[in-house]
Parts: sequence; C-alpha cells; structure tokens
Amino acid sequence: MPRTQSQRALARRAAPQERRTTQPVRLRTGALNAGLATLAVSVLGLGVAVSAMSTSSAQDTHVANATSSVVTTVAPGVKQPSAFQRDSETISRSNFRAALSTTAQADALDPEALTEAADKAAEPVEIDRRAVAARAALLAKESKAADKRATKLEKKKEAAEKAAKKKAEAAKKALGVATMPVKSYSIAARFGDVGAWARYHTGFDFSAPIGTPIYAPTAGVVVHAGSGGNAGGWAGNYVVIKHADGTQTLYAHMSSISVHSGERVSGSDRLGQVGQTGRAFGPHLHFEVYPPGTEPGDVYTAVDPQHWLNKLGLRP
Repeated sequence: MPRTQSQRALARRAAPQERRTTQPVRLRTGALNAGLATLAVSVLGLGVAVSAMSTSSAQDTHVANATSSVVTTVAPGVKQPSAFQRDSETISRSNFRAALSTTAQADALDPEALTEAADKAAEPVEIDRRAVAARAALLAKESKAADKRATKLEKKKEAAEKAAKKKAEAAKKALGVATMPVKSYSIAARFGDVGAWARYHTGFDFSAPIGTPIYAPTAGVVVHAGSGGNAGGWAGNYVVIKHADGTQTLYAHMSSISVHSGERVSGSDRLGQVGQTGRAFGPHLHFEVYPPGTEPGDVYTAVDPQHWLNKLGLRP
C-alpha cells in the first residue's frame, strides 16, 4: 500500500529512535564478552604456570638422575694424569698451592704418630715444670743459706754485745766509783782565793782532822808518791795521779801515803791520810788539777778543780 508523504516522514522520525534504543544493548554485550575473555586468559596463564613448574621439577629430577650416571671419557690425544703423578703439566693446581701428601695424611691418622705429636706438644710444659721445680729448689737452698748466715751474724752480734758489756764493766770497775777526795770535810779555801796563806790560791782546801782518809776521785796511775819533786818545797808529803785523759791531780800535806809510784788505782781507792806537812796552817788536804801538758807543782799552770770534779758528777 503506497505510503503518503506524511507516513514516510513519520517513518523517518521513528527510525533513529529505534537505533538509539538498541545501541546500549550492544555496548553491554561487548563489555561482557571482554570480561569473559580476560577471565579465560587468566585461567590459561595459571595452567601454563602449573605446567611449567611440573616440567621444571621433572627436568631437575631427570638431571639429578642423569648426573649420577655420568661417565667420564678422555678425548683422543689428551693425556690422562695419574693419581700419584706430580708432573706440573698434569697437576691442576698453581705453584702457590701446597701439594697433597698421602704420607702426611697417613701419619695424621696413625695412632703412634698422634701419640708422639701429643708428647712433643706436652714436652715444653714438662720442661717448664722442671724449670720451676729447679728454681724452687734453688730458692729453698739460698733461703736456708741466708738463715744460716743470719744465725751466724746474730751469734756474732750477741758475742760482740757481751764482750762490749764485759769491757764496759771492766772499765767501770777500773774507774771505780767517783768519790770526793775527802768524804767528811769543809771547804777552807777555793781556787783563786787570796789570804794570809797565799797571794793566789791554786786549788781547793778540804779541811778535816789529821788521819782522815783521802781517796782517788777516779782511776789513774800514781806518778808520784812521797816528798820532794817539783812540789816538795811547799806540799810536804804528796801524791800525783795521772788519769786517762791526761789530766793530773795533786794531793798535798798528807800525814801518810798508802800508794807507790806506778801503781794503778780506781775511783774510791785509798791514797793516804789528811795531815799538815809542808807549808800548811792547820790540817787539811790541798787538792790541785793540772791539764794535759802541764807539770804538777808549777802552781800557776793549775786550773779550777770545780770543773773537773763536776764532770765526774761531784759537787764540792
């Protein structure tokens, strides 16, 4: 049936609408097909990976099995080295690498060789022990010798001290007890006094009755006993004693003398008795002290007896 112009116009307007309606359906169908394709590719890749892993495992197993059954061959024209040949042409090591010694390996496993090596290793320790023992023995010997010397020195010291003590006692005994020339007295005149009896007194006058004992103040040797001599004109009977330090003492106007020249006396030994011989005004002992180098009787060389007596611990 023929279409009219209006019908054809309506048909043309209706045709594009139909195309616009069907296009989204095609797009959705294409996207679905692409997703399915991607999924198929992923599944296919996973299968390939699993297959590769299986193949690799199989190859490793095959290689391992093949390695255990490898047979070594020598190509024609190549010289095969001997196990014990040390020719540099056949040895596969450099000059800086030490050669293997089968003898050394055998010795290393030999029990006797191991024992010998252990003994050698322990030998220095044993030597050190012997050295220490020898040193200890030497020290003990030296210590014993030192103790012996110390004992000997101690005995010598004791003997020397004993001898010194004995000598001191002997000297003390020889010196005797320091004693005043007269034990019971009064001082009638001192050194330097002036009186009717003298223009210058040259000693001490110990006033005491006739017969009073006179003693040596300390040890010495009698060098004069009697009258005469340098002091005989005024001293009457007198005694002179020379002491260890060279000092000489004079005892004048004695009534009697108990010692003789050359006799050794000690302190407190009796020399004689008080008297009034020579130029004397009443009974007394005239006592003088002469320093070393002077002559007894030369009255103007006499010194004050006080100082000499004080040294002996005597205080007249």
